[in-house]
This record gives sequence, C-alpha cells and structure tokens, in this order.
Amino acid sequence: MAPSFSIRFAIASFCLALAACGPRDVELGFWFEPVTFTSPRLGPPVSADELTAIETIARAEVAKAFQDFDVAITANRNARYKVNVVQQLQDGRMLRRKVDVAGQSRFIAGLGGSGAVSFNFVASGATVYAPETAARATVLEALGRAIGRTAVHEFAHQLAPRTPIHDTRNPNSYESGTTSAAQYFGDMNWDIARPELEKRFKRR
Repeated sequence: MAPSFSIRFAIASFCLALAACGPRDVELGFWFEPVTFTSPRLGPPVSADELTAIETIARAEVAKAFQDFDVAITANRNARYKVNVVQQLQDGRMLRRKVDVAGQSRFIAGLGGSGAVSFNFVASGATVYAPETAARATVLEALGRAIGRTAVHEFAHQLAPRTPIHDTRNPNSYESGTTSAAQYFGDMNWDIARPELEKRFKRR
C-alpha cells in the first residue's frame, strides 16, 4: 500500500531538515504568498493543511536540486536570490496580449535576482498530467514537486545568467522551459547550467 499524503509530507520535512544542515554561503529565498486553488478534478478547494504540505514538498525539491552546491534554502524575502509563489503570473512581452506563464525571473549584475512561480499554472498542469485514476493526495504531491522544480528553473536563470538554459535538449532537466509530465512525476537533473553552477557554487 502506498504511504499516505501525511506520511510523505513528514518524510519530505525530514529530508528538508537534513538538507539545511551544514555551513552555506549563498542564500536562496523561497516562499509562498497566500494562494488558493479549486478544480473539478480535485473536488473541494485545496485546504490550508494541504497548502502547508505542498510548500514543504516544494521546498524539499529545491533543496534536493541544490544539494551539491554551497547554498542555503531559506524563506528570507530579502535574500540576494529569491523566488516566491504567487497566485498567477502573466507575460505580455512576446505577444500583444498577456498570457499565463509558469514562472518569471530577472537578474541584475551585482545585485542578484528575483523571480516568481504561478500557483495557478502549475496546479492546473498537475490536474492535466496526473493519471485519471490518481488520488487527490497523489495530484497534490505532484503539484508540490512541480512548484519546487519550477522554482529551481527560475533560480537557474538567476544563478547562471550567462548560460542560455532554454537551449537544453533534455526535457527532464531543470533548465527545460517546457512543461511536461516528468516535471510532476518523473526524475529531474541538471544539464547545461551545471558547469557554471559548479564553477560558482560548488560545495567545498
């Protein structure tokens, strides 16, 4: 029998605590703004307890992605590099009308970077990519993973600004700008951003 959502949440919390141990230099601020989500696929709106679990899973994914690098994952809104999760994001730079996007980031040399992840966009994807037989807990766990992985992508824009990360040909990489089922249910890895990340942030 698969472990319950609460058990998986506890495991994610434990892994996050382990990842936070040890001295680190570069701070990555990551936090959630107040968000809500309702979908016919899920039934009742996502509850406050479920949102807490989703955030913990997302934070554990960010910690996992950067476990080989000398960085600390915090909730500091004044961190030099930061990504927050907001209700919705829209971008009108490429088109004459604004469209919903999964994430955005900007980097300013000497100052750091800031970015955001759209809860609506990623949550909608979770309901699309989840198997029809998937339980609510499975969908919400996938949502947490995908939010964390989307945040990692935005941090990559900030931490490796000289690397055109969207040039990756690996759809299962953090650098990929294309939403896929792997982002929710598969394994993710670093690709073309790794050399710059290792050069600047490799753990000693």
